[in-house]
Amino acid sequence: MSRITDDTITTARLTSFSDGVFAIAVTLLVFNLKVPHIPADKVHEQLCDAILGMLPNFTTYVITFLLVALYWTFHHRMLNLVTHIDTPFLWMNIGYLLSISFIPFPAMLFGTYPKETVSFVFYIGSMIVIAALSMLMLAYASYNSRLTAKELPVAVVKYLFFRQFTSVIVFMLSIPIAFYQLRWALDSLFILFPIHWFTRKYFRKYAGKNG
Repeated sequence: MSRITDDTITTARLTSFSDGVFAIAVTLLVFNLKVPHIPADKVHEQLCDAILGMLPNFTTYVITFLLVALYWTFHHRMLNLVTHIDTPFLWMNIGYLLSISFIPFPAMLFGTYPKETVSFVFYIGSMIVIAALSMLMLAYASYNSRLTAKELPVAVVKYLFFRQFTSVIVFMLSIPIAFYQLRWALDSLFILFPIHWFTRKYFRKYAGKNG
């Protein structure tokens, strides 16, 4: 039986705290959608145009919510592989959650200034930081089975790592696109979801062949 010390950290507590931060982050995203202010005597004439004018905000909300969901699924699967936690991993996780909780701000910035390339680059930069931290945490936990079981299949780690790596590539490619056509750059982020689906299918097939 392992000895309990003042440095002992349970995965259950870490998971609960992390889930709470994710939940708050996605909840705060909706507060970026402000009801348009229209004079009472102009509502009938201007409401439709005001709603249409908010389409960039709606798009940013949807893509950001889905990206946070991707980060949550990665984090959830990674913690399922971790058998115990040490202090460096704990602080990496805190830095990761700091980045997650920050997401509503770049999302609001880009939603407010959807035609400014700088706001998009700032938004994407925030996403790249989170993906990079994801890979760092996974690499740290899995290196020489530091925090994972020794019998953990290599294909599982490779799949999770490659998933985040493809996210970084898509994010980085969207930046030069933004300088040409900002709308295309935002829409290009949706390609992440079929890429992740095909990645999952490939690694399942790979694991089956090498299992």
